[in-house]
Amino acid sequence: MRNTMKVMLVLVVALMVVSGSLIAGKDRGIRGGYIESKLNKGSAGLFDDGYNSFFVGFFNDQKIIPMLYFYSGLDYYQTGSKKNDDNKLVLHYCSIPIALKLKIGPVQAFGGVHGAVKVSSKLTLLGESSSAKDFSTFDAGAFVGAGLQILFIGAEAKYTWGLVDIYNGYKNNFWQFGLTLGF
Repeated sequence: MRNTMKVMLVLVVALMVVSGSLIAGKDRGIRGGYIESKLNKGSAGLFDDGYNSFFVGFFNDQKIIPMLYFYSGLDYYQTGSKKNDDNKLVLHYCSIPIALKLKIGPVQAFGGVHGAVKVSSKLTLLGESSSAKDFSTFDAGAFVGAGLQILFIGAEAKYTWGLVDIYNGYKNNFWQFGLTLGF
């Protein structure tokens, strides 16, 4: 119960910070798409295969100087790893990414970091499900990516390297491929 209250407090503060910046921002919108993740410890994965899911979020770009922007947002995503449907781990996160973004015409390149709070987890072993309580509540990563934006519609791809040990040396690593809709 105590961890649930901490998670809820962090989410409320994060939502207030991000919503305030969304209102004040010039370039803002929503994003979503496909995520392909795997929990790795060195070159070894927790299970044989990665976990494929989705992500959704809000973003805000604030111009620093021409062509250089400060990027922030709030995302929800799922990561994990699996061997098959009877043996898998699924972790649900809320994340606050911050980055610098270079925009040259319709082309964008960006890099930054994110902090994430685990809001739910499910470990399935031999078909029996339980909560993955031994996994860290906090995660963080560094990411790089590129995108293309024409008018108010964009496409982007990014890769995230896990920086935090979430379970016995395992870290979250994932690709995200998605679309953005600016307003």
